[in-house]
Amino acid sequence: MKDKKRLYVLAGVVVAAAVAAGGYLWNGSQPAQNAQVEHSTATSAEQAKEPQAVSDEKAKAEEAAAKKQNLPAKDVVAMTFEGTKTYIVAGSVTGTKTGTQWTASLRHGEAGKLSKVEFKQDGAKLMTRNDDGPWRPVDEMDRSIFNKIQEIVGK
Repeated sequence: MKDKKRLYVLAGVVVAAAVAAGGYLWNGSQPAQNAQVEHSTATSAEQAKEPQAVSDEKAKAEEAAAKKQNLPAKDVVAMTFEGTKTYIVAGSVTGTKTGTQWTASLRHGEAGKLSKVEFKQDGAKLMTRNDDGPWRPVDEMDRSIFNKIQEIVGK
């Protein structure tokens, strides 16, 4: 009777070990889809594999892509003056939120003519010009258009 009990316990341990080994091998053969390495468990060799230059190049590439983006996807109302709405034309905004120069095309009214507006940060002063004219300080109406461009670029 005592030998039978030992045999059952030994068989149970063997079966449990087989199930555990099977589960480990089953999960080990599949690629980890949601594997996350915690910083506290990463060894210095794992951290050394990640070069810093790649992240710098990636940041520069993202910044260049953001600069080349033409926003917005559809016309946006920039301001209304004396009942006439001024729209920022879809796909016309260029520049970055942290940059120093921004460009957009404006349309006055539903079927009005297009005009180009540019803004640049000159030290602490914000300057603007329309249709490649002379640079001048922004006024209140220009400021509302600039704020709308910043909203669009920030998205």
